[in-house]
Amino acid sequence: MDYLHDGSFEGVLTGIYLMFHNKASVEKDQLLYAKTYQMKLWCSYQMVICDRDQAYKVARSIMDTFGEEGFKVVLYSYLYESPDYGTLLFKFLKRAYKLGCNAIECLSDEAIFNLYKCYRAVARESHLMLGLLRFAQLDQDIYYAQYEPTYDLTGILAPHFAERLKDQLWVIHDTKRGIGAFYDGIKWFLQSIEAYEQLKFSEEEAKYQELWKRYFDHIAITERKNPKCQMNFMPKKYWKFLTEKTFKND
Repeated sequence: MDYLHDGSFEGVLTGIYLMFHNKASVEKDQLLYAKTYQMKLWCSYQMVICDRDQAYKVARSIMDTFGEEGFKVVLYSYLYESPDYGTLLFKFLKRAYKLGCNAIECLSDEAIFNLYKCYRAVARESHLMLGLLRFAQLDQDIYYAQYEPTYDLTGILAPHFAERLKDQLWVIHDTKRGIGAFYDGIKWFLQSIEAYEQLKFSEEEAKYQELWKRYFDHIAITERKNPKCQMNFMPKKYWKFLTEKTFKND
């Protein structure tokens, strides 16, 4: 049996609830994303209707059994955006409940490790983005940062910057997914961004960007430039929105 979810975190947890309730088989049954699902001969499927109460029961069970760190592994691995996430999570939980409260430390177990490596990739990139994300002051006195992360990180980064930049209005824009985190000075919230106009920096911001670009070029020693070494520390895919790599002054 293939269980098909709607792609939301609650939808996946609802699918997990149904699979445990129906005593689904780890070897034969799967929980997959409906949008990318391909029909197979001789295989039945069931659409999962998202149910918040059922999703909450699964989330609560994970928290109670494996603690906040265990739930963090489950949530972060969801942000990896694998179409097989539901199946990986089902196998993870079937094994983890048998191993007990310290299951997330049993990385020698295949079912545990397969989900954990997704968590680790997301955690690594989110930590990197805390240092790489660049805010620019727009002419409306709003601080704006745009980026294109490999994984869906915006909901992870927003609480950090809501604490660090609590006296400012800001937007973190994931241009790859068309979603933004908005902070209004009191709380932050996620909202889709369909399109945006040409950015207009404040006069002060434009001056600072120009100064930083000139400083960066001035301190560089031409004979010691090593792009390969740079890319080892900071992959080129992250250079797009760095002031020193792309200078804008509209």
